Amino acid sequence: MAGRRLAIIGAGPIGLEAAVRGQQSGWNITLLEQGSIGNHVAAWGHVRLFSPFGINASAWGREALAGKLLPADDALLTGREFVDQYLQPLARLPLMDGRIRERTRVVTISREAFWKSDLIGQPSRSESPFRLLVEDDQGREEIIQADVVFDCSGTFSQHNWLGAGGIPSPGERASADRIDYQIPDICGSDRDRFAGKTTLVAGSGYSAATSVVALARLAEASPGIRCLWATRTDRTPPIPPIENDQLAGRAELTQAANRLATSAGDATSPVQWIRTVGIEEICRTADDRLNVRVRGRSTTTATTGDRAAVVDRENVETLTVDRIIAQVGYRPDRSLYEELQIHECYASQGPIKLAAALLGETSGDCLSQSAPGADTLRNPEPGFFILGAKSYGRDSRFLIRIGLEQIDAAFALLEASPS
Repeated sequence: MAGRRLAIIGAGPIGLEAAVRGQQSGWNITLLEQGSIGNHVAAWGHVRLFSPFGINASAWGREALAGKLLPADDALLTGREFVDQYLQPLARLPLMDGRIRERTRVVTISREAFWKSDLIGQPSRSESPFRLLVEDDQGREEIIQADVVFDCSGTFSQHNWLGAGGIPSPGERASADRIDYQIPDICGSDRDRFAGKTTLVAGSGYSAATSVVALARLAEASPGIRCLWATRTDRTPPIPPIENDQLAGRAELTQAANRLATSAGDATSPVQWIRTVGIEEICRTADDRLNVRVRGRSTTTATTGDRAAVVDRENVETLTVDRIIAQVGYRPDRSLYEELQIHECYASQGPIKLAAALLGETSGDCLSQSAPGADTLRNPEPGFFILGAKSYGRDSRFLIRIGLEQIDAAFALLEASPS
């Protein structure tokens, strides 16, 4: 592999680990990061990981850091601690000197000699190097060539939309200054934005649960806080408990969020759970609040003569709030490789082979999944691999552990076909 050029996009946990692994194996590595090391992880730096450090760090990464003080295998780190205590030390390793280019955005990727429609599905496309157009934070552009590309850029910068059907609702984009699509630090640095306010939290996963629980905690110290929790699901409770959950933090969060959601009879609870079909419109009020029109579900029992039937109805209501936390998931930025031959799943927008394998994962516990075979990482474009959270597309079940297994699998494929 000596001298072969590997361009890696994204210096998050997977991109950085792949760069270290590549350097150890003799590749000529260029690691390109639009922001700074662990940028996406730092964005939720106040949140504590459910999974312990031992399954979030690679064997080769820890070996490279031998002699340095690392967290214990059972340590549950916050995102910020993970960056400071592991990702930054990896980036500062001597073998990474000159290999990382921060504040450098990859605009798009092509082949040097072939257009998208040339040699469709042919391995011979690998005879032409990849051509990456990059731009630094001063707007300067240049071309970087590579023999192999790992896209580890993640999905965290590409949020989904609140509107019904997955598109922006009218007024959503104009209200962006009042909407958090990531996980705000409600009890910390973002406290003043939520104290004494009414907040709509939209989402039915662990991120939404994190925000709901944080708002309830802040309400204990800041009277007047209200949380309207809108979920697009009929299940009760909103977060399905995992039997004998191995991750204590996840189990505690699930229990706390479900208790708040189902406490309708408690007049002192700051949380009101709303089962929505979709958000129809967002508009500003005269006093600069937000009116959010939602379609909701209600179930009633209708009696005709001696017969009773359960009737499910939709109703439209308007919620007046100060802020919205939209924990509605993320999607991959596919513009990077629109000039390459990538076969995508039409539902998840992840690589089709991996997406098909993930359809067979039926467990409600993402911890139980195993990385599908190495062949699921192949694309019609030879030498181009989508690794990490982006490889799952819109599927939110990705784990760092899976990404580390993907790195091993990708290098195994490359070492088996070194040309």
